[in-house]
Amino acid sequence: MARVKTDKSIWLIFFEAVKIFCMNIHKFFLYMAFPVLGQIIGIFLVFGLTYWFNNNLEAAIAKYPALNNFSTFTLVLLLLTLPGLLILLKALWDYLVAYGALNSMAEGALSTGRVYDFPAHNAVVKSRTLTFVMLWILFGIFTAFATFPLFWVLGGIFFIYFILIFQVFTFEENVSAINCFKESLALIKGKFARTALLACLLFVILYLVYQGVTVLFEVCKLNAFLLKILSDWAMSLPLDQMNFVLQKFNQLITPEMIAKSVISNLTFFVALGFTLPLRSISWTLWYKNLAAFKEQPEQKTVKKSRKTTQKKLDKNILKRAMEDDEEY
Repeated sequence: MARVKTDKSIWLIFFEAVKIFCMNIHKFFLYMAFPVLGQIIGIFLVFGLTYWFNNNLEAAIAKYPALNNFSTFTLVLLLLTLPGLLILLKALWDYLVAYGALNSMAEGALSTGRVYDFPAHNAVVKSRTLTFVMLWILFGIFTAFATFPLFWVLGGIFFIYFILIFQVFTFEENVSAINCFKESLALIKGKFARTALLACLLFVILYLVYQGVTVLFEVCKLNAFLLKILSDWAMSLPLDQMNFVLQKFNQLITPEMIAKSVISNLTFFVALGFTLPLRSISWTLWYKNLAAFKEQPEQKTVKKSRKTTQKKLDKNILKRAMEDDEEY
């Protein structure tokens, strides 16, 4: 039987993803608000309270002599930073879960035209937490090797081949973390250039959003506010010791340089987090396209050796699509 061509254009995939994202941008913004901003708030609470406590330690010891004890000091410091740590960890977990849940939302948008029922989409990931955690561990190990300068080129190539691992996890049943990588590689094999093109298009969007967030921070005078706070905090760092080493290379680090670097990374993280839905939609559409193209049989029989099967959208999620979604 002749194979029927179903392969979609990368441009069609990209613009369809942008359309879905723009039509539901308020819901995606709401969904990503805590995972993105919660991490920032948690980090600022941890470092901010630690900085405040250290600066006021002498006065606190004079008023409360019990603080002049390592155990008591450690306990108080832990209690001060605990709220920030809890917020940070909860936001980080929600951010990681979003890598799977957003794929389910994208499929829901394709099936019903709506984005709804966040808890139900989160449950798609949480019902297989162990596999999901293992997937992130393996991806973290791969990323650690890929960031080593000697492996940049090889890491970049395999990053493209492994870019659909979260889509494989979301849409295929009984698939292990290792098989997510194998299946992603198998899907993209022969489609590397087009996959890389889509990744480049998404990077351009990310860069434009990053520039937009930078301008927004400037207009709101948030950069100036953060620059002062972060410069004061950076002054507490052992810069003299670092500059003693760096002066051999005719380089010096100033508190302002550190503050500007933190602000730049903060701005990039905000842009990266709030554009995650667009990337998830794009890769979900690309996965669906490649999976459909791959699964068209050349014969009437289906290979029995294939252990994974495509998951259908949960009936409960579809049912909720027919209900009023104002609460979402």
